[in-house]
Amino acid sequence: MNQPTEPKADKSGVRRHNLSLVLRTVHDAGETTRAAVAARVGLTRPAVSSLVEQLLDLGFLIESGKTFSGQAGRPGTVLKPAGTGPAGLGVEINVAYVSVCLVDLTGTDRIRRTVRVDNRAAAPDVLARAAGIAAEALTEAEALGLGPAGAALALPGLVSGGTVRQAPNLGWHDTPAETLFGDALAALRPTAPPLAVASDNEANMAALAELRFGAADGPRTFLHLTGETGVGGAVVVHGELLRGAHGFAGEIGHLVVDAEGP
Repeated sequence: MNQPTEPKADKSGVRRHNLSLVLRTVHDAGETTRAAVAARVGLTRPAVSSLVEQLLDLGFLIESGKTFSGQAGRPGTVLKPAGTGPAGLGVEINVAYVSVCLVDLTGTDRIRRTVRVDNRAAAPDVLARAAGIAAEALTEAEALGLGPAGAALALPGLVSGGTVRQAPNLGWHDTPAETLFGDALAALRPTAPPLAVASDNEANMAALAELRFGAADGPRTFLHLTGETGVGGAVVVHGELLRGAHGFAGEIGHLVVDAEGP
């Protein structure tokens, strides 16, 4: 009996994948050429040139002068990630502060604001306050030619499916953080398109940041620990975040040390 085959990706899906591949390659290199990208990703030069032209039109990449390889042939045009256009919005809510940052496609932290405030309060109030700080940062970003491509919430506690299942230090339980934050931000920016919001445990996000933006020759398998008001952790194995059976691997602050203890 023949086994069912997985559905094949359509042409648009393949192109989106290849666009992402080319953009990531340029980002990782900092600056490179079409020929170097083609050699790195295994696509033909005409295919890479077509993808690059689309990324240039979308404002994801820019051209910056010529590069000479010292070999025969025409010099290549340098490609770099754009410092304007799409940017990522990061929002960390911790017990004693809210921190907001805007990062452009080069990986540069363009805007950062930290407000010291006691967040041990009702979740809707805290998330609305965080949305207000984020909205102010987004207004500032517009003057820099930056527009948010999406927002990510870093939260202390057990997070899954956009919901904070448990955050003892904040006093939150089963809180739909993504929805509450997204709605509050949309209300403050009624003329702007709704912003896609993702969320995760703050230690998980810190570990991913270390993996992607830490030392170039840094480890691909490591344990990341955090310790502020509470204790948290995340495990990265061979370049992938280890989430475990229920999505909470690495949460050492929630381990039972003594079943009869406090």
